[in-house]
Amino acid sequence: MKFQKQTNKINDSVVFVLSVISLIALILDFGFKQNYWMHLITDFYYMFFGAVSCIFFINEFPNREEYGRSPRGHYLVTTISFLALAMATANTGVFVISRISDLNTITACLVFVLTIFDLSVRLYRLNHQTMHPALVFALSFVVLICVGTLVLMTPRATVNGISFIDALFTSTSAVCVTGLAVLDTGKDFTLLGQITILTLIQLGALGMLSFTSLFALFFKGYGSFESQLNLKNMINAETLNSTFKTLFQILVFVFTVEGLGAVLIFISIDPEAEMFGEHVFFSVFHSISAFCNAGFSTLSNSLYQEGVRHNYTLHMIVCALIILGGLGNGVVINIYYYLKKWFLYWQYRLFGISWKQEKQKIKPKLGLNTKLVLYATSTLLVVGTIFFYLLEDNNTLSEHSGLGKLATSFFGSVTTRTAGFNTVDTGSMSIPTIFIFLFFMWIGASPGSTGGGIKTTTFVVALFSITQQIFGYQKIRVGYRNIPQKALQKASAIITLSILVIGLSIFLVIYLDQQLGVLPIIFECVSAFSTVGLSMGITSQFGDLSKLVLILTMFIGRVGLLTLLTGLIRQLYTYQYSPIEYPEEEILIN
Repeated sequence: MKFQKQTNKINDSVVFVLSVISLIALILDFGFKQNYWMHLITDFYYMFFGAVSCIFFINEFPNREEYGRSPRGHYLVTTISFLALAMATANTGVFVISRISDLNTITACLVFVLTIFDLSVRLYRLNHQTMHPALVFALSFVVLICVGTLVLMTPRATVNGISFIDALFTSTSAVCVTGLAVLDTGKDFTLLGQITILTLIQLGALGMLSFTSLFALFFKGYGSFESQLNLKNMINAETLNSTFKTLFQILVFVFTVEGLGAVLIFISIDPEAEMFGEHVFFSVFHSISAFCNAGFSTLSNSLYQEGVRHNYTLHMIVCALIILGGLGNGVVINIYYYLKKWFLYWQYRLFGISWKQEKQKIKPKLGLNTKLVLYATSTLLVVGTIFFYLLEDNNTLSEHSGLGKLATSFFGSVTTRTAGFNTVDTGSMSIPTIFIFLFFMWIGASPGSTGGGIKTTTFVVALFSITQQIFGYQKIRVGYRNIPQKALQKASAIITLSILVIGLSIFLVIYLDQQLGVLPIIFECVSAFSTVGLSMGITSQFGDLSKLVLILTMFIGRVGLLTLLTGLIRQLYTYQYSPIEYPEEEILIN
């Protein structure tokens, strides 16, 4: 038994090494122009990897007693490994005989699925090993950024090449769904580069752990109790049993909205027959970028480009995608269940149909977190629209008229907090508008969403904390619920740390590139921290050191400095509970 476990461990390590090599082979295959022998080597490796995967999964195939308890995904991935082997063999044979590589893309896709499966399971295992979940979360972004950087540096990803710093900046901006760009996404990147950026946006917005956990749970089962608990907290599932279901619902919701958004964008741009393929890609790219609150665009001037600048239908579709992506997965799921229970409740009240469920007889209510998010989001959207309209009426809005001004003002209010698209010249806005933008960018989107900033609930809880101090309340009550003291403490910590990070970032960039102007640099740093992506047009003018500062700012803004510090400190220091209570002593604050 001991020998068998050791053998399985060795086999598992071999598969891991081969998976990493497969990822490298895929990058070489599609990122570089290969000669005959290099192409033949990668084809043979795909065939070898498929054969090893088949042997490995056959050895792990469950016996009759375990057949019913084994996850269905195990049989699926075993089937995929056989398909990969068969396709790789056919691909190699066809290439050797006729030098045709028509089957190469299908083979690479199957190999990529096997590779992602293996790496996903390993990343998921880290959740119940010695590494703190917060560090695993941060590590997933680091790994994704590094892989994205390598792919973007390949010759086929760009038109005229790219430096390491620019590739790292672009990859970080995409993974952290920021949208700041040092190169023109539509002109300087090839189709491979644009697809890479789009993939990084999608994975970075939802979090690598969401995808890897879904793969691992589907193919390997639920794992340890601690793994389930960490995943439950990450996606805000109600119970442990509903973890996989909630994760699946989140991904289905995301892809459904993005697909519908792509269709609506495609209809709104009035595509020409000869440009059908380009318009399809444009629609998909901007739908994903908008829902993920990334702000990347294949247009040189974003939505301020001639031809779409006055396409208000397109602007409103993008606004809807940004808002849905910025609400947060937990809020969307809560609204879904609320509407479902509301339908059953009124069905019972009006028609007496109970469906044998007692809970539907109780009037449904939205959770407090959902209410706060909806109230805060609605208020910020309305206030932002009013301010933008009043401050820019005779400035950037002068080229619009009637409802166009209102639509552009609303778009400015929506995109400012999270997205980074622009329908006006950001550099030409008045100084009061810029300060309003800075405040809105700092607040950002809602927790659990694809957006950044300190989050809407953090801002609302901070306002409640001020109210508590002014009126002398012992506790903050909202409706029939009390906000716990730890929420107030966490909000204070997040706000303090955000000010420190933004302040340090501004100081360093001004020291390094002060010739670019103080206000544009402040705007850039706040946009980077809040992962917004709006710029006053100076991003490409930064030096390498300033770009490194912004890279760290984007990463910290996406992961969260509090999360990062929590993971690092608790990884090194284990808190030990002590029942001893010490007396309190007052400290002068004001």
